[in-house]
Amino acid sequence: MKKRTADLLNKQWTAEKMNTDAAQLAKWVRYEVDAERQVATIIFDRPETLNAVPVAALELVGDYVREAEVDDRVKVIVFKGEGSCFGTGADGDELGFYIGYGAGGDKAGKKRPAQRQRMLPDRNMLGESFMNPVTNCLKATICQVHGYCYGGHMQLALGADIVIASPDATFTHPAFRYLGAAPQDMYLWIENLGIKKMKEIILTMRPLDAAEAERAGLVNKVVPRDELDQWVADYVQAIAMMPLDGLMMGKAVMQVTMNARGKGVGETMCWIGHGWATNLGLQDGEFNFLRERAEKGLRKTLKDRDAAVAPYFRLGGRTKSQAAE
Repeated sequence: MKKRTADLLNKQWTAEKMNTDAAQLAKWVRYEVDAERQVATIIFDRPETLNAVPVAALELVGDYVREAEVDDRVKVIVFKGEGSCFGTGADGDELGFYIGYGAGGDKAGKKRPAQRQRMLPDRNMLGESFMNPVTNCLKATICQVHGYCYGGHMQLALGADIVIASPDATFTHPAFRYLGAAPQDMYLWIENLGIKKMKEIILTMRPLDAAEAERAGLVNKVVPRDELDQWVADYVQAIAMMPLDGLMMGKAVMQVTMNARGKGVGETMCWIGHGWATNLGLQDGEFNFLRERAEKGLRKTLKDRDAAVAPYFRLGGRTKSQAAE
């Protein structure tokens, strides 16, 4: 029996802090196929956490993409979220622990993780099991975005073929808040946003609203929230008119060009660079996410960090304020 990546990583990450329960993960990331419409839908369904999911659930996303890719009934894969937003990435309660940081308390719990503990989860889980199946998929991929699109969900938007968003959508990666201008898949960021906009987002850590994301090239179309489902359905129908072989051959040829432009370099730099960034040294007075989370809890830590900057640069509270506009 082949082991899940999550099971193999139990020897590297802090296993007691990671949720790898298969039954729970399957409730929070669901998979549906509509053979008549030739579409598979991957649904994030954990609205009580703004669709933040355990790191191990990201492997499930990649598994579903692989399943859809070999299913001849499917031409298009749609990613969407239940509740008030598309999603906010990996569960913040697991950050740090997934790359081997301990829970403190004793000497072993305070030991800094080895570089292999940092690199293997990023390469094997976030890269090979989660994002690579998306960026290498030979079926068409669409992100249906409303509300927050942060963290791992932002990575999905960067890697998908098409992004359709409602006006309340906002896009960024909160990792910049606690790691600084840390390496991500810079290829995807530059290709989607351009070098100047990418630097602005990484250096200021602010989110893009839907209109700005459309102007930058990350979002293909912004549509009214109550029309979002129908617009995505129309895109699915338009793509499904294409012959399956023609679609998959076209996606394969696109990958040749993407690789020539640096796709493979971006993927590799992501997991190497992230391990480097998580080992940064902090000076007195600089924000320490792991320490703050241990002392205050996740919610207050994120709220306090957000309040420390001008409103234009804040990540939180946007779904409510935008809904009121």
